[in-house]
Amino acid sequence: MNKLLFVVVFICFLDLFIELPIITPFALSLGATEYAAGVVVATYSFFNLIGNVSGGYFSDKIGRRNVLITGMAVNIVALMSYSLIDSVNALLALRVIHGFSAGMLTPVAFSLVADLSRREAMGRSMALTGVSIGSAAVLGPALGGIISSLAAYQTVYFVLGCIYIVGILLVIFAIRESTTKEERTFHNTTSYRTLLSRPALIAAYISSFTLMIANGSLAFGLPIKIGSLGLEDHITGMMLSVFGLTAIIIFGTRLNVIYTKVRSMKLVMLGIFIVSIGMLVLHFAPHQLLVLFVMIFYGAGFALIFPSMNKLIAENTEIYERGKANGIFYAFFSVGSVAGSYSSGIFTTYFDLPFVFISIILMVMLIIILTLDGRYMARN
Repeated sequence: MNKLLFVVVFICFLDLFIELPIITPFALSLGATEYAAGVVVATYSFFNLIGNVSGGYFSDKIGRRNVLITGMAVNIVALMSYSLIDSVNALLALRVIHGFSAGMLTPVAFSLVADLSRREAMGRSMALTGVSIGSAAVLGPALGGIISSLAAYQTVYFVLGCIYIVGILLVIFAIRESTTKEERTFHNTTSYRTLLSRPALIAAYISSFTLMIANGSLAFGLPIKIGSLGLEDHITGMMLSVFGLTAIIIFGTRLNVIYTKVRSMKLVMLGIFIVSIGMLVLHFAPHQLLVLFVMIFYGAGFALIFPSMNKLIAENTEIYERGKANGIFYAFFSVGSVAGSYSSGIFTTYFDLPFVFISIILMVMLIIILTLDGRYMARN
């Protein structure tokens, strides 16, 4: 498989991570209230979800490469347009376009990886996409913070737009289409209802939702936990980096043989169990050292889940329906991210126990996946 495809995946996810430290202060600098700034952030997430489903559908209908080029082209225009923004309303309108175009790219990129991977190498390919995403998660926020401290917020989007120009050139000149014209004629053969009722796919969707609930909760609650221990704010960033680096090590080293040797559903279930236990321990952790160990533990759980749930989609779909399935999958991904932060805020406000309740939710999800796995094995 073309290794440059992993560079394209990195660029697609860099869009999400590079703006994490700047979008809220950018909105506030334009005169937005804190509530309006929250709406600006949420608007991107909502239209990202719509883009996920649309991108997946059209990649089955007109081809992965065509949708990837179109989405990246629109994204470049959107990113370059940030330099023209001078009001909150204009920013909100641009976030609609940017969220939609960025959302189109993710299911298409993962469908391409699955299509072009040999079946016996599928797990390793998904692990390498994890390296790409983990690298974007580690480098993106740092890059966004550095550029915005040296120049204007708009400069971050301009630089990202330039990176996307490199990305679209890679797709045009180095990435081949993975579906044939004949295969695309079957794009309407499988209904969304069928894709939403297949046990192995349901397990993947729930895993996606569950993982992002955990990540959203971690993003919300970890700074509060660090503050309660009397530690400085920058420790939060360090702990998140430890989690990300642990996952990258598992994704990118010989340890990734586990994705070939062990059944994907088992890895997903083990990963969710590990993350759930990590959340529980994190709540009661009395000092920085234990939090550090929890982040390593959590990173290992994340590393087991992420490639495995993507592999479940690839293993249980035909090429002409894979785009739609990935679109649904990443829609659950987007919803889970929002739900994690929102539910953690509620649990903290009323019970002061965000990590305990999230741990319980993860265990409930694990039981559901266990049930679905039983049905899947019975059918096979």
